[in-house]
Amino acid sequence: MDGYIKTAELQAILHLSRPAVLEKARREQWPAVKQGKTFLWQISALPSDIRLALQKKSPTETKADERILAGEDFLSASEKQKEIATFRAALIFEYQRSGMGVQEFCEAYNDCNAFPVLFQKLGKVPASTFYRWLKHFNEGGASGIVSKYGIHRGGAGESLSEEEKALLKRFWLRDCQPTMMHAYRLMKENIPYSRASYQTAARFLKSIPKPVAGLFRLGESRFENLFLPHMEQRLDEYESLEIVVSDHHCVDCVVDYHGKLVRPWVTTFQDLRSGKVLGWCPSVKPSSLSIVAAYYMCCIRYGVPKGVLFDNGKDYRSKWLNGDTQSVKVLTPEGVTEEQEVFFKGVFHLIGSQVHFTRTYNGKSKGRQERFFRIIGEYLAKDIGSYVGSDSRSRPEDAALFYRALNGKAKRNDVPDWVFFVNALGSVIEHINDTFQSFGVGMDGKTRSQVFEENLISENVRHPSKEELQTALMKGQVRRCGRNGVKIGGVNYWHPDLFEFVGRDVLVYENLLTTEDVTVCRPDGSFLCCAIANYFTETGIAMADQKRLENERKRLTELATLGSGEVSAAPEVDTMIEVAMRQYQGGELPAVDRFLGIESSSEPKREKKVVGQKTNLKNPFYE
Repeated sequence: MDGYIKTAELQAILHLSRPAVLEKARREQWPAVKQGKTFLWQISALPSDIRLALQKKSPTETKADERILAGEDFLSASEKQKEIATFRAALIFEYQRSGMGVQEFCEAYNDCNAFPVLFQKLGKVPASTFYRWLKHFNEGGASGIVSKYGIHRGGAGESLSEEEKALLKRFWLRDCQPTMMHAYRLMKENIPYSRASYQTAARFLKSIPKPVAGLFRLGESRFENLFLPHMEQRLDEYESLEIVVSDHHCVDCVVDYHGKLVRPWVTTFQDLRSGKVLGWCPSVKPSSLSIVAAYYMCCIRYGVPKGVLFDNGKDYRSKWLNGDTQSVKVLTPEGVTEEQEVFFKGVFHLIGSQVHFTRTYNGKSKGRQERFFRIIGEYLAKDIGSYVGSDSRSRPEDAALFYRALNGKAKRNDVPDWVFFVNALGSVIEHINDTFQSFGVGMDGKTRSQVFEENLISENVRHPSKEELQTALMKGQVRRCGRNGVKIGGVNYWHPDLFEFVGRDVLVYENLLTTEDVTVCRPDGSFLCCAIANYFTETGIAMADQKRLENERKRLTELATLGSGEVSAAPEVDTMIEVAMRQYQGGELPAVDRFLGIESSSEPKREKKVVGQKTNLKNPFYE
């Protein structure tokens, strides 16, 4: 039947046993027609991989087409190459008809008497060459004896089907970076009738454009760094302090921080033009606080940068540095509570530096800073005595001894402390700035400090006042005032002026330089007070602490008393009884008797004897 195929034919094509074919058909629910004891499967409804196998090799074919007889190389060759291959095939045909040996046939041919037309086209043919032609002709027909020079094969993987190519790309273009053999074997498992060799599959995978392979195998970040264009900076056209870059860096060593081994971090502010580090702050864990400290150092020593360049790290995106809008609840004159938006200016905005952001973790935007970090790793981390390496390849063998005993060896105790590291860091940074020559763009073999001074236009540099820095170093936030004041970081700050704001929102500004007090403002931004830390915290002197607390409670109670008695009520209307009596003064007050229908009097009445009655009437309200 046309459009149907037998199970036996499918066995031959798929190279599977009859039970395996029937199980596959049952699992995938192939539509079929039963004819006697056999099944006829509908070809158009078979899965795509089965139909592809039928197209590649059909057992019902009895005649080979031109492509199978001639071969791919013959059909892809030029007309001249086809002509030469035809004459070579004719010579081989004459050899097969002659019944002579190869050596004898070649001698007869080369005498120019036996086959003059072929000799004119092919020239002399040594026996070794004729042996090779015979071998290739027996293996590949006309394609075996065609000249291979200049043949266009259609590119790598031309012999692969579209399904084979799709599966190879699916299994190879993965971020776990499997090998080509891995992808080839998975493809063969999914297409068991595939005749593709590993070499063919590998050539196809190698032909995939490198950017495409990089995106899927290396990830977006490495793809961007390796294949996407980046802005070429003209560093020699900048002025000093025009752009300052900043980032965190984990130093490749360990130090003793209060009895705990840590890998220290350093936050730097570096001039983009000269590469000189203008401010730095070592820390156990980098944060927006270490950024502000390094920026403060830069502004104090050299002046305010016109612009600062950061990546999109969360520390540099913090609200403290860039400003923040918060909601505060206020009481309107009508006595209604409503929310208002309060904007706290960021540190950089207050001092006057314009913020620019680069792509996240993109080292090409801050190339000089990345190189400076490598110098720090080379001359500080490796010389401090507790170097642990930046990765597994550079890690020393005894690095584990810093943290625990290994193979019975004692734990190392010769670890520098935090104070030594801080001093060493500052000395090394200054030494690199002042003595290390640089040959980068616009450096000309000069030191970083020299290039910084040469390109610094002093009249364009603005030095902030102490008041400006102190204002910028305050971190603003909305806090709800409690009975012990405002609480920040587990510390209560108190001032008597906060008493009237208990249970309400206020604006609090923390000072970076001290935690002894905070500045408190009203919701409208006006100054309220300067609250003192731990005012009600015990100092160890019980009598003094109790006296201070009692005095403050007494004073606040007096304030509350005065606050509630500003307007006095009239003496005669202090209670509701007085209000009621005053309202009905001079009139007849209602009596209960009237509502009960019983005559009442203020004095008890005498009993009257009524003739004919045996009992006396009594008023129960006056008994």
